[in-house]
Amino acid sequence: MMQSEEMDLQTAVQLVNTAKECVEALRTEKVFTEMWSECAQEREDDTIHPGPTKRRQTLNTTLEDYVVEETVGVGTQENHQMTEQRRLFYSCIDAVTGEIARRFGERNSAFMEAIASLNPESSFFLEPEKVEPLLKLTGTTLVDAEFIVAKKLILKHVDSFTPPEDGKWTLKKVLGHLHTTLEAMPSVLTAFKVSLTFGASIVLCENSFSILKNVFSEHRRSMSHTRKANLIQLGFEKDLTKKCKNEWKDMLLRRFHSSGKRRLQLY
Repeated sequence: MMQSEEMDLQTAVQLVNTAKECVEALRTEKVFTEMWSECAQEREDDTIHPGPTKRRQTLNTTLEDYVVEETVGVGTQENHQMTEQRRLFYSCIDAVTGEIARRFGERNSAFMEAIASLNPESSFFLEPEKVEPLLKLTGTTLVDAEFIVAKKLILKHVDSFTPPEDGKWTLKKVLGHLHTTLEAMPSVLTAFKVSLTFGASIVLCENSFSILKNVFSEHRRSMSHTRKANLIQLGFEKDLTKKCKNEWKDMLLRRFHSSGKRRLQLY
């Protein structure tokens, strides 16, 4: 799902945040109790039974006349095992949510805030100061009046219509429905186009799933690092090379042939 051609960066961030919320919802005593009961039932149905304890547990006779009847740490084996399993359960949930936050928790950056501000459900939807970093990438002049008009237009359209697929408004669907109208607002249209073609998807995947993610981690998590910039450039160069070998091949040869007199007649 994360590597789908229809996936854009903003939708991917929403998907990751939803997955994180689902995992965090499992961190409750009710979920642990249900899981413990299910595991206990399977253990009772198992034909393999644990052997008897080597040492019989007895109470301390010197504490019979006192309020304290047992030393610290004395308890039934079942309670001790349940406490240990509870600790492991919560620690696993915390480890998973912590890893998700570490890998995908870069929403405080200027680019991520800018992309998030183009989401119609965002509390700071189409605020010019939030979108400005995206427009600086293309050298586009920000026009405040265009963002004010576009904000009212898009919110009205989102409230009036529902997408036919799954009822969720993504950046691609907003741009597809209102592309003709947004042509009258060039700065807003540019912001949506840049957000959909933002060259960070390969960087985020390389950051998150590479087996070398622990090498130079303080640099690899920065878009300003040379290696990151080269990855994006190589991606575009690979696409252009592929087109030159296939769909553009005939066009390039004809243009080369028509540029002047050639001894070798190509056509």
